[in-house]
Amino acid sequence: MEKRLNMTKLQEAAESKGLNQSGIAKGLGVTRASVSKWWKGKSFPRPAELLALGRLLKLRHDELVERLVPKDQPLVAFRKRASCKTTEEHIARAQNMGRFLKPLAGYLSVDEFLGPPSLKSPSCDYRYLQDLAARIRREADIAETAPFDFKSLIQLFQKYQAVIIPTLWGHKTKHENALHIHLPESRTTWIYLNLDVEIHDFKFWMAHELGHVLTVDLLREGKDQEAEDFADAFAGALLFPAPLAEAALADYERAKTDQGRLKVLEKWAKEHTISPNSVYLEIEKRARETKGSFVTIESKTLFPAIAAFNKGYKTLSTELFDGTQPTADHFMRVAQESFGTEVYGVLGKYVREKEAGPGVIATILDVSPMDARAYLEALSN
Repeated sequence: MEKRLNMTKLQEAAESKGLNQSGIAKGLGVTRASVSKWWKGKSFPRPAELLALGRLLKLRHDELVERLVPKDQPLVAFRKRASCKTTEEHIARAQNMGRFLKPLAGYLSVDEFLGPPSLKSPSCDYRYLQDLAARIRREADIAETAPFDFKSLIQLFQKYQAVIIPTLWGHKTKHENALHIHLPESRTTWIYLNLDVEIHDFKFWMAHELGHVLTVDLLREGKDQEAEDFADAFAGALLFPAPLAEAALADYERAKTDQGRLKVLEKWAKEHTISPNSVYLEIEKRARETKGSFVTIESKTLFPAIAAFNKGYKTLSTELFDGTQPTADHFMRVAQESFGTEVYGVLGKYVREKEAGPGVIATILDVSPMDARAYLEALSN
């Protein structure tokens, strides 16, 4: 994969620090000619030079460097914890899954004339996100203070021609809970969602992935971190928009202790089936937007309380399968009924027409070779 310097970020950072090319060259101990070549895209800094450039301009690697993505390469995004690093191995594996998904695109019942929408200029600006969330809520016929239900989220995925692939990946603490794969040639999107998570987190991840569906151009431009930041901010705005955050903030401000504030977060989280952390972040943003004061809760108090809250609820897979390990046939039937996904019908047609083996199934559904054989048998009937 080719890469280049993000000149927009570079020039903004250099101007803010009053540095021209000569100043940057002096700061890095390189020639001005070298910096000029970097700026014109004729050469690329060596690793040590790139690191020094980032330090000089106070830019992260993902801000400093843009990936140039080949037109036909699957575009991938992971739902991950902030501290987790996505490696080249993770990306390569996801792209390989995308290559196996390519032949299935022709079996989908998507509009052959119109593709899914893409936002013109996605932004994490508070007002922009609130206006966007309000518009989507109106289109989904959901009141501005009503919970955004799962059925409406699923209908939006269908409207935007995104295929949900439910998975049983077990309890994960890093970034294996959701995977977004977009195939540029067919303009199809495939979203893997791990059912082995608490329902409150699951709803946020669905909304997060919906944000990726609307901003696939960011992935196409190699702006992975911008895409992640937008998807997170979008999910919070959609599930707990300003009118709700305003009301919850008023409750929060009336509480006199951290325990009282935590009870407020939990009350609103229960009503809207989202994490107390999502409520906390959105009311904090609301307070900042209205230039009001906000009493924070220390991490050592907040996060254990959130973990305890989550433990009080079953995982989505437990709710769907009564705590038992489902057979391949049972899993596909329940997943189809719950998410309205086309993936199993499409995969069944492909298997029967192309006589695909268990290896194909294992890669596409991301299951073990043993489970793949069971799925293959169910799909072949």
